[in-house]
Amino acid sequence: MKFIKVIKNKSVLLLSAALITSLLITGCGNKTNEPTSEPEGNYPSQNINGVVAWGAGGTTDNVARRLQPLAEQVLGKSIIMSNKAGGAGILAMQYVNDQNPDGYTLIFNAETPALYPVLGLPDLTYDEFEPIVLFTKGSSVIVVPNNSPYENFDDLIKDAKENPGRIHLGISGVGGQPYMAAAILKNIDGADFNLVPYDGDSSLITALLGNQIQVTALSVGAATQFIKNGNMKALAVMSAERNEIIPEVPSVVESNPEYKEILTASGFFNGVFVKKGTPETAIRKLKEAFMSAFNDPGFQEYAAENGMKPLGLTGEEAKLYIKKWQSQMAWLIYETGDSKVSPEKFGIPKPD
Repeated sequence: MKFIKVIKNKSVLLLSAALITSLLITGCGNKTNEPTSEPEGNYPSQNINGVVAWGAGGTTDNVARRLQPLAEQVLGKSIIMSNKAGGAGILAMQYVNDQNPDGYTLIFNAETPALYPVLGLPDLTYDEFEPIVLFTKGSSVIVVPNNSPYENFDDLIKDAKENPGRIHLGISGVGGQPYMAAAILKNIDGADFNLVPYDGDSSLITALLGNQIQVTALSVGAATQFIKNGNMKALAVMSAERNEIIPEVPSVVESNPEYKEILTASGFFNGVFVKKGTPETAIRKLKEAFMSAFNDPGFQEYAAENGMKPLGLTGEEAKLYIKKWQSQMAWLIYETGDSKVSPEKFGIPKPD
């Protein structure tokens, strides 16, 4: 199918480059699995590294950097932030997995790793990591350049169906939100796009404004200022209801009610994680720090102003949330024909 063939060639090249870079930087032969011994209650005794799996200026990056100084107040140490974008988050996942599980390397990431198995990507998922806190969830909005001929969502769908594979839709890598939005449009309306990979929201915005792509799906928070300034046209929100910060933009459900059921579980989420095997004392301190940051009124206001809903999930609740999302989206990908292997092979149950 054109939907998946277009990505495979480009994404495999990007993925290969990302993984080779990761191996050269970290050296898998030096991978360690034993946590560093540290006196009880002494964590953190040094600064902490925070790795963002996506590009600067994207939703995950913005949320992480908004929470960073608030968490530092509780930790009493600095969190040194860096971005390791590439390979749909795999470069950062591999890097953090190659570090010692001592609580001094965190990864700020989104939902994509839950889908790696069904997408044929490296078998390194959230099963190898411990969630500290899931922060927010949100939806994306379908946007086009301000000079686009598409005036509404129905115009876009009609053209995509009449000219399959000819409309360039930018994605943030295989399994990211724009990719999943395209999968949902294909599943419900039979719309087929030519998918073009980028590193995240920031790169997608640049590409859209420069007319390098014709359409994409951005997080509502990332797109709002461009919509309000007239730089982009918003065609529809990928959620069951309109979003409060762009209430003038219709939901896709208003165009086709069949979207409603699938959109109950879709959308993005973000959080902070550590490698499995991290000492429980470090995990407890990190949870304390990031829950304090999450509950800060300033962060709550920021999330609301950017169209996100708070989660604040930790431990088993966070794991259950990820598994439920994974089940819904992995089976969607399989049923649209974009995965040749059943999610059952990876122990992913079919949703009820």
